[in-house]
Amino acid sequence: MKMQSTTMTARQPDGVALATAVLTKITVMATEADETRLIARMANTQKPISACFVNQHTLILALRSSHFARRLLDSDILLRDGIGVELCLAALGRSPGRNMCGTDVIPRIALAFAGRRTALFGTEEPWLSKAAAILAESGCEIVARMDGFRPGPEYVAEVCRTRPDLIILAMGSPKQETVSSMIASSIVTPAAIVNGGAIADMLAGRFERAPLWLRRARGEWLFRLLQEPKRLWRRYLLGGVVFAWYLMRLRIAS
Repeated sequence: MKMQSTTMTARQPDGVALATAVLTKITVMATEADETRLIARMANTQKPISACFVNQHTLILALRSSHFARRLLDSDILLRDGIGVELCLAALGRSPGRNMCGTDVIPRIALAFAGRRTALFGTEEPWLSKAAAILAESGCEIVARMDGFRPGPEYVAEVCRTRPDLIILAMGSPKQETVSSMIASSIVTPAAIVNGGAIADMLAGRFERAPLWLRRARGEWLFRLLQEPKRLWRRYLLGGVVFAWYLMRLRIAS
């Protein structure tokens, strides 16, 4: 009798497994010196290197989309941003370390690239030009800037044309992580690619930072929600339900 051969297909990881892999990959900054060393590593990279900030919203997107989760896992550096991810790391038995909020960290990265070629992609005018001017004041040489509403290949082409040392993507997730992956796989020259979310709008003054006391009380998300309720209410309120479910699963598993 002729035997019929069969091929087994490996089971694909579910959203929970991929989101947990993202958490596991986060580089914890225990001290300010750790942060300084990380920024120096980015400024002295000899190859394309990408960095993403993982917050509660980012983690929810990873739960819902395996494609997005893999884009995060493709990144060289993942950093913890916010109390939500802090709680998740604690549930995994990991110290959360310093809060690496992109609005605070990216200006420090820009200072490390003073005098070097910088590209800013994201937001819209007049905020794009205002943010580029702020980066120029910190010493960055702005060689490219484009709004955040174009097809990914246009950003890749502009990077190949201008060859920046620092590339700041301020398009929001999940688009910026997709563009980051496209750029990193298309260039061979050294460059630091930073996924910065609303950083251009913050630099330009389009949105205000929460007062320091509210940031220390870990309530900056509420301040952002009050600024943009129509855009952010689903993210923070409905997304919070998904996040609470995931956090519960982490705690039960641990």
